[in-house]
Amino acid sequence: MTLRTTTQDGRFTALDGLRGVAALGVLLYHIADWSGRRGHFGHGYLAVDFFFCLSGFVLAHAFEQRRIGFGGYLLARWVRVWPMLFLATVAGVLLTGKGDGETWIDLAKGLLLIPKFAPMEAGTFPSLFPFNPLAWSLCLEVLVSLAWFPLRRAPDMAIVMFVFLAGAALLFVAVGMGGLQTGWDQATFGLGVLRAAYPFAIGWLCWRHRASFSARKAWVPAVLLLTVLVLPVWPTRVANGLYDFACTTLLFPTLVLLGAYDPGGRLARWCERLGGVSYPLYALHWAFWYVMLSIYPDGWKRDLPLWFCVLAFFVLPAASWAAWRWVETPLRTWVKRATHAL
Repeated sequence: MTLRTTTQDGRFTALDGLRGVAALGVLLYHIADWSGRRGHFGHGYLAVDFFFCLSGFVLAHAFEQRRIGFGGYLLARWVRVWPMLFLATVAGVLLTGKGDGETWIDLAKGLLLIPKFAPMEAGTFPSLFPFNPLAWSLCLEVLVSLAWFPLRRAPDMAIVMFVFLAGAALLFVAVGMGGLQTGWDQATFGLGVLRAAYPFAIGWLCWRHRASFSARKAWVPAVLLLTVLVLPVWPTRVANGLYDFACTTLLFPTLVLLGAYDPGGRLARWCERLGGVSYPLYALHWAFWYVMLSIYPDGWKRDLPLWFCVLAFFVLPAASWAAWRWVETPLRTWVKRATHAL
């Protein structure tokens, strides 16, 4: 979700653009849900599964054949992930923290990406990360990517067998639960590991066999991705579960392969910008939404007017771009220099 697509034989800048499109899909999904319009842009949650598939592809390219120890790999991942995680978590503490002992414990856990498994008050949101609720998917991605590193040179047959077995289990989950909305709370975190590992492994396989896929497009996968994310939930649990599983198993790997190239020119520059802002947008849009609600003249309410949603759709990406340009990028540069100096 968070790794830029710099390659040894060029840049996969089209994939940067697809990452940005997926982040916009998540934003639309949450704006609809948080404003009382649940069901609009109903499959935006599948952007997370696309992120997992994309991570498998990109991390395999960056590290499968690279001579690097686990410590170096862990450091490289930390430099990329932690600055934005720090900003989002601290923002959550400033906005919602009570300043008590539990606040500092939850802050420390959030900065270390340690989920909170503890009894929750009745009626409260069962967040694994109280000050950064959206960090659950980042946590799952990091867990899977760390487990992947020592296995990164496994033979194809081993990966295929894992995909087959994990896919069978995930299909059972998707049909039984009516979709793949798992992993974000305490009750389903274990299923979330399966949800993350399955598309990650498919993305890994896609990287290994990318040479056999010659078609390369930019606009086509972007339009297809946004379309499948904004479609409403299917009327039956089985149909929606099959839809989610088909997207994760077939469509998203195809989109990744279609976008695994550098289109060059102005389009490449736009893709780079979309990719750059995608992680801050995903990580910070909850905090920015909270700020907008705090200054909303009618106070906190579930059913928000349409104009508020439209305003949020423009304000949140703009604020995320500013955070990426003037906060996250300098902070990540400083962290990288500090780690190299050690």
